[in-house]
Amino acid sequence: MRAAALFVISAALVVGSGVAFGYATHHFGKHQSADEAGVVAPPTGPLSEASSDSTATTDSSGGTDSAPVSSHPVVKAGGPGTVTELNVPSADSDWKSRPVFVYRPDVPANVVLPVVYLLHGVPGEPDRIMRSVKDVLDQAFTTGGEAPFIVAAPTGEGTAHNDTEWADAQDGKDMVETYLVRNVIPAVEGKTPRPASMRAIVGFSMGGYGAANLTLRHPDLFSQFASLAGYFHVDDPDGMFGSDSTVEAANTPDDMVKKAAGKRVLLLEDQDETDPLIQGEASEFAQRLHDCNCGVDLSWHLEPGGHTYDFVTAVFPKVISFLDQGFTAAPGATPTPAPAG
Repeated sequence: MRAAALFVISAALVVGSGVAFGYATHHFGKHQSADEAGVVAPPTGPLSEASSDSTATTDSSGGTDSAPVSSHPVVKAGGPGTVTELNVPSADSDWKSRPVFVYRPDVPANVVLPVVYLLHGVPGEPDRIMRSVKDVLDQAFTTGGEAPFIVAAPTGEGTAHNDTEWADAQDGKDMVETYLVRNVIPAVEGKTPRPASMRAIVGFSMGGYGAANLTLRHPDLFSQFASLAGYFHVDDPDGMFGSDSTVEAANTPDDMVKKAAGKRVLLLEDQDETDPLIQGEASEFAQRLHDCNCGVDLSWHLEPGGHTYDFVTAVFPKVISFLDQGFTAAPGATPTPAPAG
């Protein structure tokens, strides 16, 4: 049994106005993209068809050729950010749609910001993960001196497979990877798709595995990832990969480290970790990244705490600083505003 998993993925980028979100019980039923552009219709065909071996990657929508944005605007948030809920179409028949909770800093709506996709663990929900980092983001972007970015927390749970590993199921019933890459990214980024240099992915526990696996499977989409108390080998208690060794090999970050070439990677592990699935994983994966000699900008260390949301909250200032350094270093010096209206 895995310890309670929490997947936190950092900042997601959305252009447009937000709506205040009450975390206790209130949810938004309105289905819209953050820049009012509407949700992009999901393409046909699961990603697993293009990822049947350990060397395959997918040329997915939202890649680096979509828009001429390339730098992180250094602006200060005027106050607390807002969180809205987008109901994004699923990529399978298990769920008709899956909610995505999007945090937008209090900056002018026409400023193009980097996007961070925040992945929860199992058991876990996107609104709970967002709640654990919202105040940290507000402080960092208002008085903490950090450059703002957007954070989007999609839904990674399933019904047919509760533990989805943020992957596509071999039986086609929970296509979570396809949902995130082909549906969520266009829905969040709307009319201004970000280049990889302005996009990152962060996850906790199962989400930490997902952050690493999705980045290495889609190196064209993400320039940075952070894994918080994650793991880097296949753990598939609910049979997402159907015990197919070829599919498992294509979803094993330990064996795909060369695809991290040129990426920025942050690995944090809790000092009080008791789950053998996670103990020592950050150190071992860091060594693999070091030994590959493939130009990875790597930072890893142990942090006080256990496998809880409190750990996510406590380490998130480090996550924000790490990501901001990478976004700020992106090519180009002049922020590109999104079209107004």
